[in-house]
Amino acid sequence: MESSQEQTFVTSRSPQEVKPVSSASKYLNSSLLLNQLTERVYELLQEDLRSQRERVSNYAQNRWL
Repeated sequence: MESSQEQTFVTSRSPQEVKPVSSASKYLNSSLLLNQLTERVYELLQEDLRSQRERVSNYAQNRWL
């Protein structure tokens, strides 16, 4: 069975799309902002891992009751 796929190309951006792009370029061009961003992402990842470990250990403790 063959399927045909159409490719669409965006030639202009909506205002909703421009803001994230300009914010991303601002962060990529500033080493201070990029460092702050990476530190925040790292903190969030650590928090998520801590939370996952806590859930897993709680699940394992209550599993055999």
